Amino acid sequence: MSWLQRVIPFVGMLLLLQRTPALTSQQFHLINGSLTWSEAQSFCRLKYTDLATVNNVSDRNELANTLGSHVTNSWIGLRKGNTPRWMWSDGRGTAQYTRWYPYEPSGDGPCVEVFVGGTWNDVVCGHGKVFACYETQPDGTDSYVFYSPRLTWEDSQEQCRAKHTDLAYISSDLNNSAVANQANAWKNNMWIGLFSDAWMWSDGGETSFRYWLRGSSSPGDCASVAVTQQGRWVAADCNKKSAFVCHGGLKAKKMFMRMTVRSDVDLTDSTISDALLEKLEMVLSQQSITDINVSWRRDSNGDAFRRQLKIA
Repeated sequence: MSWLQRVIPFVGMLLLLQRTPALTSQQFHLINGSLTWSEAQSFCRLKYTDLATVNNVSDRNELANTLGSHVTNSWIGLRKGNTPRWMWSDGRGTAQYTRWYPYEPSGDGPCVEVFVGGTWNDVVCGHGKVFACYETQPDGTDSYVFYSPRLTWEDSQEQCRAKHTDLAYISSDLNNSAVANQANAWKNNMWIGLFSDAWMWSDGGETSFRYWLRGSSSPGDCASVAVTQQGRWVAADCNKKSAFVCHGGLKAKKMFMRMTVRSDVDLTDSTISDALLEKLEMVLSQQSITDINVSWRRDSNGDAFRRQLKIA
């Protein structure tokens, strides 16, 4: 009697991999636990991608929707670093183009005005000045809109974000001349969207978008969303325990299952082992289990099974 005429045990390894849902935008996840900022960071990196990064106004709105009626402050992925950088209000990150007046920036303040002559100066943000907004057009180009009421830098930012895109972003001499010409026409120095801070995102993201609660003097080196303050951000003690927001899809879960199959057909034949795999997939589908991918773990010869023969 040949071995194919007997029932032979075969051993194989089945790989089960949980599918992750497709990412939509940032895909934020509120975790209603109680962890320090560092503990929350570790949790998010283990289960998702990282603590939440907020790139722009659209992300801020999505974050607000995720938090919904949640009423306690929640950690996001922003933490104070050691080195301040000059960045743009709209989230573009560190400034590549600058037009500083000689010996500027001098440390006078974290906000930037354009002199009537076109050079830039750092200054405290609480002064009232005229300001320049920019607006992205349907064709992708940017245009400037100028306002003569004298507002603080933060109030100017608020108005620009409400009515246009953000405070003015300047990337070339041509852009700078457009702003400087209006400042000169009004004989007033003008706010633009450049500011300085040392805050860094946990995932290494370069976005410079910020949404701080104005007038807040909360001490701390980690950022928390104050839901009761229209979702504004506040600095908080990193060791405080709080809920938190992760971003990214759930990481795939992988599991191996050792299978012993008694069969009178040769399961080392890939045609037969593939047919068995299709049968397993069909059974999972019938049980409405649709978020699992299954496959054989093959050996160096490409075999999914090996014969388990008894030695007499």
